[in-house]
Amino acid sequence: MNILLFLVLGYLMGSVPFAYLVARLYGVNVFQTGTRNPGAANVFRTISRSAGVMVLAGDTVKVGVPVLLARWAHLSPWVALAVGVAAMAGHWYPVFLRFRGGAGLATTIGIGYAMMPLPALLATPPALVFLYFRHNTGVAAGVGFVPFFVIAVLMGNSVPLALAVAVLPVLALARQRLLPMPGASVEGHGNAAVRS
Repeated sequence: MNILLFLVLGYLMGSVPFAYLVARLYGVNVFQTGTRNPGAANVFRTISRSAGVMVLAGDTVKVGVPVLLARWAHLSPWVALAVGVAAMAGHWYPVFLRFRGGAGLATTIGIGYAMMPLPALLATPPALVFLYFRHNTGVAAGVGFVPFFVIAVLMGNSVPLALAVAVLPVLALARQRLLPMPGASVEGHGNAAVRS
């Protein structure tokens, strides 16, 4: 029962639509601007850097918190990871936005920090440097999670668990590139959304 409650908590917290809420603070409907993707990258590009950073922080924290709570409740690391994946699912298909969500790259950062904070911290600088010069969030996430995996293993973490956390950006990129975005059809607009 505790596991189910944590999974539901993860999904509900993951469903909090920070991109939509922050965009609304600026008088913008995120589904009608830029890529129409309710994520940090779209807000960053179309509204402002500060707004994008707020969304990035919110999306990271909303996933990290339920994972940390699961760990503090002494649930197994794999259950904590499952809670994080449930939160990712909430970001992809948020109940508060009629299941129209974003890709979730920021959510993978939250899971990484909550599961293995030191490897995540050490892997962040190269990802930020790459992002600064190349402006590609997807590749930057990959650049960050490769050293994350190596550092996590060298620090004695479980290889399967570290690998499972490290491949989460692949799921987010697959969600972004291979599947139709739930927000692609915007009421009052006939054009399909362009995925970022």
